[in-house]
Amino acid sequence: MKKVFIVLIAGLTIIGSGLFVGNLFFSKEEEKEPSTIATTEELKPELFLDIEILEPNQEESQQETTINELYRGELDFQHADPTKPYLITVQFTDKEKREFLGPDKQPLRLEKEVTLGKEQGIAFLAVKGNKPMLAHIQKLKDVQVSASLKEKE
Repeated sequence: MKKVFIVLIAGLTIIGSGLFVGNLFFSKEEEKEPSTIATTEELKPELFLDIEILEPNQEESQQETTINELYRGELDFQHADPTKPYLITVQFTDKEKREFLGPDKQPLRLEKEVTLGKEQGIAFLAVKGNKPMLAHIQKLKDVQVSASLKEKE
């Protein structure tokens, strides 16, 4: 009985191994080619403006620098109305103060409405761009960034 059992296990092992090896070498070609999915959606160049309002005695923002960051700066303000809306404008200009145009032929300018919430302090700005916008701005020469804070009319 032991011999029959050993022969049966050895036979099943040989048959299983043969089927496994047969599947590896004689499988359909379609299954061997990896399937890939390609997307061709183009990213539209974009700029983003992050604003953090700091206390006057606070030295630095808690925001960490990121790879896609183009500019970091601060705007000090005093005697502001904490409840009124203000407009923060960031522009990319050259040495003669002419605005640069983006890939879409629109001025490279960001505007964001904020309520400061205090009479005095610091508005911390971080301008970020996606990869196509970073590539566009890197091609420009003598880029300067100007930021302003005005009461919204």
